[in-house]
Amino acid sequence: MVFIKRLTVVVLLIAIIALSAFAQPKKEITYMAWYNTTQSEAADIQKTLDRFNAEQNEIHVSLITVSRADYETKLNTMAAAKQLPDTCMMAEPMALRYAAAGLLADVSDMYTPEEAPLQSLAFTYKGKTVAYSCSNEVLLIYYNKKLFDDAGVPYPPATAEEAWTWEEFVEVAKKLTKDTRGRTPNDRGFNARNIVTYGADFNRLGWMWPILAVSAGGGIMSPDGQELWLGKPETIDALQKIADLYLVDKVAPSVGEMNTMPSLDVTLLTGKVAMATSGQWEIGVSLKNSLPDGLEYGVGVLPKIKKAVTYNTGGPFVVFESSKEMDAAKTFVKWMSDEKNGWDLITGGIWMPVSKKWYASDEVIRQWADNDVHPPYEQYKSAVVDYAMNNAEQVPWYYFPSYDKLDDMINSGIDAVWNGKQTAKQYINSILPRVEKLFNENKP
Repeated sequence: MVFIKRLTVVVLLIAIIALSAFAQPKKEITYMAWYNTTQSEAADIQKTLDRFNAEQNEIHVSLITVSRADYETKLNTMAAAKQLPDTCMMAEPMALRYAAAGLLADVSDMYTPEEAPLQSLAFTYKGKTVAYSCSNEVLLIYYNKKLFDDAGVPYPPATAEEAWTWEEFVEVAKKLTKDTRGRTPNDRGFNARNIVTYGADFNRLGWMWPILAVSAGGGIMSPDGQELWLGKPETIDALQKIADLYLVDKVAPSVGEMNTMPSLDVTLLTGKVAMATSGQWEIGVSLKNSLPDGLEYGVGVLPKIKKAVTYNTGGPFVVFESSKEMDAAKTFVKWMSDEKNGWDLITGGIWMPVSKKWYASDEVIRQWADNDVHPPYEQYKSAVVDYAMNNAEQVPWYYFPSYDKLDDMINSGIDAVWNGKQTAKQYINSILPRVEKLFNENKP
């Protein structure tokens, strides 16, 4: 009887200890992210967080959502008030500015060497990794196959080795550009004021156009962030070449007209533009939407001046140094970075994987890239995957603090170049002293 009583007491103690352990409060953290157009996107983000919260009993993450248009302002306000969340998705240009202010945690210890994302996706400050991109994105050419077929013109090359020269790119664009009477810039009587199909658009966003300068041997700065290359002849020449697509070659819309055009899928589907440069994400964000309407598009590598090159980028997940639950915040960010937890975004064409293992063989690449959303696999493999792995260089915001301020200064008046009011040389020379000052103040 005594034995039974003692056994009962032991069992009760074990049960109490177990219940106590189970009842330990979860570590509470916050994650901040943006939605682009509607708050329904926030509901999709919440579903992801619900999965994380349900899969384990140690951490609970709460979501803070802000519209994309207000996101930077909101985050800066929270930083000034010292009320930052534990983690967030951050716009690329902001990351190193926050790191330089001591606001981002070192995340080097989050991964073993085998687990770590591609080094090209690492945001580094003073030798420390302060964030990794959530996805691997590169710049490409997209084109309407039917317009190329109708003009009897070969599709853009799908391998870096066969990349068009700039001159070849312009000549193809001329053959694809048509006025209301079907004439091209090569034809007598071509009416540049009544163009129905533009042959090409090279994206003029502030961080996108410099890739042509990189191809020429220039760029905004050297790859180590130590030298300003904006004033190099190669950079100025590349900028002028892009402007001349509209000003001289008559194959591209004005920047004003381009800004009024619909999404890329509709622009290609309606034949307003035959080919355009943009990011890999367009496959899932835009182009898939017009597939049911008959859009047949392809992907190719960018034209080159000297070397075949593309930019890589991707918004980073960050952990803030002010987090009172640092380990929990890092655990969550590592979970968010795991491809299996963003699989729909990857197979849906919005993201590419960040881990080396997903590029290790044809078999594993097919698991995420060989489906109805993506372009034909062989083309996608060479024009996107191989291109990203072998020909990509980092946008300077991976290694240069306050690149957003530098980008704003460089591009704030650049419409004067696009519209022909100033040459590229005149414009760059006019802003160079101010850019040099800002560059030297922020050089890592």
